[in-house]
Amino acid sequence: NEYKSYLSMNPKDWKETPETDINEDSFTEISPLLITQKREHLESPEIIESLDYDRCPNLPYMKFIDTRSKKVIGLLNLKDWIMFSVIGVATGTVAFLIDLSVKELTHIKFSTVIHFNTQHPQVIMLSLLVFALISVAYCCVAAISVVITPEAAGSGIPEIKCYLNGIRLPRVVRIKTLLSKAIGVLFSVSGGLPCGKEGPMIHSGAALGAGIPEGLSRLIKKLGYKDSHFWIHDDRSKRDFISAGAAAGVSAAFGAPLGGVLFSLEEGSSFWNQALTWKTYTDTITALHRCFAACRVLSYSRC
Repeated sequence: NEYKSYLSMNPKDWKETPETDINEDSFTEISPLLITQKREHLESPEIIESLDYDRCPNLPYMKFIDTRSKKVIGLLNLKDWIMFSVIGVATGTVAFLIDLSVKELTHIKFSTVIHFNTQHPQVIMLSLLVFALISVAYCCVAAISVVITPEAAGSGIPEIKCYLNGIRLPRVVRIKTLLSKAIGVLFSVSGGLPCGKEGPMIHSGAALGAGIPEGLSRLIKKLGYKDSHFWIHDDRSKRDFISAGAAAGVSAAFGAPLGGVLFSLEEGSSFWNQALTWKTYTDTITALHRCFAACRVLSYSRC
């Protein structure tokens, strides 16, 4: 109750308040102020919620910050740098797998058409019919992926912009959405639809930026590290990771790491800082190098 009373006080009056020891139980009481809780009630896609990007300058939170030493703060920054690099590697890997899958599916389609044309050179309509049927089959697979996960429809850029500007759309950055988006884009491009992988790669990178830190946070929490849940599950931290993931998607799709940073800075996010610029640039460079490295290892002819 004493900590609740602090919330209604003027910050100028905090110094006049008697000092109170903050123990582990006190942190448990004020945990809703520090950690973004799971929103299990958001099951309907029609329910939209705003994200809490602003921090309330209350006394319990300020004392919580003061209890962290410089060593702990440096460790948290190191975790951020590592996480941004991991997101870049994952985004570059997904971009490479999508490129490789599109190449293989396209090769299967044209090799089949050439085979029918070789077997029946006088009936060219048969080869054209096979080409059309394979293209329609690819497009049907892409359509089924969207039916299963409607959040994967379209490029995904408007949804990511909404998230980065404080509007939480349910199930937009889940791993299931990422899988449906990847399957949909590779079969759509292979089927000959007038679309590309640039927008879907931004959505895929953002989904990786949200999913990888959350999964790692749960893993580290099970190992007994109490502070790890806070620095990853906070809305502000998750927003930064999604910004970096979207930038990595641009870098992997266009081969432009600086363009990815500028996209997140100018087009995507309304919340930015100088430290995030360098972290995001490291993320985009990592994504691009990961994609190129995979191309060289597998001797991918397009690279």
